[in-house]
Amino acid sequence: MTTPVAKTESPKNFAAWLTALFFIVLGAKLWVVQCFGSALPLWDQWYEATLFFQPWMDGHLTWRDFFVPSNEHRIVFTKLLDLALIKLNGRWEPLLQMTVNCFIHAAFVCALAAAIWNFFGRKSGWLICCLLAPFYALPYAAENTIWAINSQQYFMSLCALGTVAGLGFGKTFSTRWWLGLAAAFAGLFTMASGFLAAVAVGGLLVLRAIKNRRAEKGEVFTLGICVGIVALGLALKVSMPDDVPLRAHTAGQFITALGHNLAWPFLENFQFLWLLPLLPLAVLLGFYFCRSFAELRAAEFLLALALWSALQSAAIAYGRANYGDGVPASRYMDVLNIFVIAAIFAVVLLSPKISLAPQWQNLLPLLFAGVMFFQIGKISSLVVDQLLLPTRMMNLIAEERVENLLKTGDEKEFFTAPTVRPDPKVILGILQSKALQPILPGVCQSPDHRPPPYRFFLPVTLLLENAPLILGAGLFLSIALLGFSAARKELAGLLVLLALFTALGFVWSRSGNTRHSTELQLQLHLANYFELTHNPQRAAIHAAKAAALKKPATPVP
Repeated sequence: MTTPVAKTESPKNFAAWLTALFFIVLGAKLWVVQCFGSALPLWDQWYEATLFFQPWMDGHLTWRDFFVPSNEHRIVFTKLLDLALIKLNGRWEPLLQMTVNCFIHAAFVCALAAAIWNFFGRKSGWLICCLLAPFYALPYAAENTIWAINSQQYFMSLCALGTVAGLGFGKTFSTRWWLGLAAAFAGLFTMASGFLAAVAVGGLLVLRAIKNRRAEKGEVFTLGICVGIVALGLALKVSMPDDVPLRAHTAGQFITALGHNLAWPFLENFQFLWLLPLLPLAVLLGFYFCRSFAELRAAEFLLALALWSALQSAAIAYGRANYGDGVPASRYMDVLNIFVIAAIFAVVLLSPKISLAPQWQNLLPLLFAGVMFFQIGKISSLVVDQLLLPTRMMNLIAEERVENLLKTGDEKEFFTAPTVRPDPKVILGILQSKALQPILPGVCQSPDHRPPPYRFFLPVTLLLENAPLILGAGLFLSIALLGFSAARKELAGLLVLLALFTALGFVWSRSGNTRHSTELQLQLHLANYFELTHNPQRAAIHAAKAAALKKPATPVP
């Protein structure tokens, strides 16, 4: 039985869907920043000041400083971005960095949607965008969103997508191929595991050679290039003594950690649940070797994405097997999700093989996606309660400690726990550095000499305050597009809409908050905490801040 070939979609119509997707993702991520972001640097970002900004301000910055490892990674593009933002903005402002990162990640999601649409024959753009939206609008990976230095994660994903689409599918020495090679090389300077995109392309080329029972000369050359990229990536790898205890030290530790990663988004009773996303990919691999299977490019693209994500899962399992309580950290979920996304679109690709009425052909992928959306909604709820709220509370403590130090100069009080993390001694040196003083965030400046609002203060403030409206605009546009096009032809379109609203509403309805309401709740909690720990002075400070929040808020630069 031959499956009818769907008509290709108008690029203008798909562009409208991409616009809706961009607004949904951007609005949701900006909402996270608005509620939980801090004007102070967070954790490792403080070290960026001492290791990178300090040499620059001293006039000693060289090109080698861009390639010096940060932890285990060579984050060249993150350093370039952060330095460019300081030059354009006039000073270092983490909230500006977070806002720019939101745009970068939203752009990546649209690039991923466009790639899937292209490999799927330029059809079903509405379905592609609707299925991707919950994966990037829900805040399960919000650690990257509020950690301004983590643009490295988004740069790595962009480079990986370019590597797979360019080297994996471009004719040797074509423009597309060269762009893919550039992306593969650039990926080495995003994160330590950036070279794994070249491994995924190599795996794809081997798979294609097995199917065709031969390898083209150009593909053999590309495979050699991939081997060279991998070798260079391994040569650039560094080992930090502080990270050694976090690694897997036995095969059992590695297998257990890998099982947790591959089982994502199922975080409980994961032993067999990793089979659920693996199953459609295994079936797709079987169909790929059938002579009658026509969707070869789409299958290859999905399998390459899945392989890249699986390799990232293995790298995380090795490097962070003893990190946390066994559950993958929030910041790693922006690469773990690609495996599940590939699985969902494998079901989309295979569903026409089942004899269903045309209007119901998308029912199976929607049911499969619905299970995943429910799970990522649960994870997102946990991330809000167990990561975002506690992190914002600790940031409020840090902000108060910095404010008190700048006001009183009392270093002893500054070191009284709880205080700024990760190392108050390092942070004190940064705050007192005369070289860094001109570029420090406004909240790190003396109250007597506090500078005027930074150059991009107004647009950043407007974007963050209107994040719910941006998200709402994307959702409204999606509803309109579904109503005027797909929903009239696809009964399943109504189910997509229901799944989209259910997944997004599950978390956002209960976190529906503004920065003001979030901070009021946390300041009251801190006042109560310090009262119970017999620290009336700090209890009074936070009680006063809570009282101030009950009054009409005024913007602070």
